[in-house]
Amino acid sequence: MNMKKNPRIVLGAVCLSAICMGCGSDAQSTAFHDEMERFYEGLTDSVNTLEAIDPSSENAEDQILGELDEMSELFERLSNIEVPPKMADRVGNVDELADDAAAYMKEASRLYHNAWHNAEYDGQAVQAAQENYTRAMERVNYIAILLQGRVPEGDNITVIPEEENAN
Repeated sequence: MNMKKNPRIVLGAVCLSAICMGCGSDAQSTAFHDEMERFYEGLTDSVNTLEAIDPSSENAEDQILGELDEMSELFERLSNIEVPPKMADRVGNVDELADDAAAYMKEASRLYHNAWHNAEYDGQAVQAAQENYTRAMERVNYIAILLQGRVPEGDNITVIPEEENAN
């Protein structure tokens, strides 16, 4: 499996502390900050673990699938993190992005398991799994960008201002 290094995840984790410092010191904001920090730390650890797996080792498949299962659980926890109401206007649709990221990571894990546990290697399932993995990681990067107070940019991104969204 080709896992690319993603320095934006580390950047997101580092920037999160500075960003959420401005969230105030109420219990909801503190809980949100702590949960997001745990998520990004866990994600960084998981990505580093995946990158450290020797694909030629005898138990590489089990290690990769196990780590993907852990990432799926981590992303599920992300989808359950509640954005404090006083932050909701500033951070856009983080809740929706987190739900999407969790769904994509769950599907990536399922497809990788299917691809490697069938009698024959299923290249199409691996390709679909990689696409879902990439989409999950993109959503996490968008979340980091939104939490920094910026707007994600790119060819596949459409930004709908709140005024238009209300119609």
